[in-house]
Amino acid sequence: MEIRRFGPGQRRPDRGSGATGVESALLHAGTTAHITEITLSERAALGPLRSPNDALLIVIEGGGWLALADERQRVASGEAIALPAAVERLLATDGVPLRAILVEFSSPRVLE
Repeated sequence: MEIRRFGPGQRRPDRGSGATGVESALLHAGTTAHITEITLSERAALGPLRSPNDALLIVIEGGGWLALADERQRVASGEAIALPAAVERLLATDGVPLRAILVEFSSPRVLE
């Protein structure tokens, strides 16, 4: 049995392209999916970025907004959002921190 810890004290600053005020903790890296806990501080942004794979963003605390291509939508705790492959995405906060689980699928067409 392997136990992965996440939450406060387990996250590391995300230094990826377009990441400002973002921390993350990898929970699982397998052949079919990568699962990561991500947090955005009160005024933070992740992106814009483009992934070749479908993903599912599960917001578990706080809120902010998500831009997919030219569409922008508020997101909040208790919502799960399908993120299609190859579409530019930007997740940001504007005064309230956000905590989410990001599931990135390795196989195409998982969200259909």
